[in-house]
Amino acid sequence: MPKAVQQKNKSWSDAEDTLLKDCVLENVRNGKTQLIAFEEVAEQTGRSAGSVGFRWNSTLRQRYPEELKKAKEEAKSKNSKSKTTSSSDQASTRKNSSTTAPTPSLTTIDDPFKEDGGITYDDVIAFLKNKKKNDDKYSKLKDEHTALQEEHKSLKENFEEVRRLVSKLNNT
Repeated sequence: MPKAVQQKNKSWSDAEDTLLKDCVLENVRNGKTQLIAFEEVAEQTGRSAGSVGFRWNSTLRQRYPEELKKAKEEAKSKNSKSKTTSSSDQASTRKNSSTTAPTPSLTTIDDPFKEDGGITYDDVIAFLKNKKKNDDKYSKLKDEHTALQEEHKSLKENFEEVRRLVSKLNNT
């Protein structure tokens, strides 16, 4: 018999609730998704990530609203600090690129790295650094999107399970 079926009617202990709360808050503080926390707790408790998510959303989230708010603020402040650093880097890149010639001439195309040409080594380096940052952001956003899709799927499954149980109770 699968673990999820064996654990289906098992009540949540205080220790499991504490584990779930701590894990979710830690993940939020570190800018990770709640879904990751649900999966970690699911492994440790032998429950499905869906049931762990349901426990968090139906019970524990209401018990710890201030802690969750504080964790989100901490993550936001960490994130804004890194954005501030990133913004200053981008501002200096923009400043450097605005001083270069707008369109290269035929002579600069033949030898684009001349000092009097339109494109310099610094321009190429700045472009590549900016491209790498954008690639990293894209990758991170793509991962977050995938995690959110999985969380959405899990929540939909939980909702359907609850709907099925309510329907079953109403028919009884």
